[in-house]
Amino acid sequence: MSIIDKLDKKISDKKNKNKLKEEEERLEDERRLELFKPIQNFCKEVYKKHLADDFIRLEKLFVKHSQNQEAININFDNTGRPLSDLEIILVYDPINYHTREIRIQFWHKDKKSVSSYSGNLKHIKAYKYLDTNFCLRVYSCTSSADYKEFELKDKEKAYEYFADLFQKEIWEWGESTGNIK
Repeated sequence: MSIIDKLDKKISDKKNKNKLKEEEERLEDERRLELFKPIQNFCKEVYKKHLADDFIRLEKLFVKHSQNQEAININFDNTGRPLSDLEIILVYDPINYHTREIRIQFWHKDKKSVSSYSGNLKHIKAYKYLDTNFCLRVYSCTSSADYKEFELKDKEKAYEYFADLFQKEIWEWGESTGNIK
């Protein structure tokens, strides 16, 4: 066998090995996603059962109280995935896009179990289907380390806290700085 043939074989073997590895990784991802689907569906069921109608009404409430305020943006993700949220943003410097934000999120307490990208299939396989796995996380992005979590049974307290943040972090601050008229 000539040196050219040896090099060809070496390169071909390396390419085939890489293709095989990529195929194994793809199959592993598919298995992980298949295991994750029931968890994802459960998350959507819990969201629909406890929060979906409330979040729609909350969005309408804040849209109503933000009318004619071009500086306020309201973003709403109503998919039922963990991290579904209602976010209110006051854009106080549109050129540099400086903002003040508040957010209420449908949150899963154990992110390892609900991540479809988790490398540990044991977490996904051992998942316990409980409504108590979820909470509402409310925070101001001006101090994102400062957030409060509320159990789903205490969702009214979370809504009150979110409304208080809206008044304090968005409305009052916006009026005091002249960003809201």
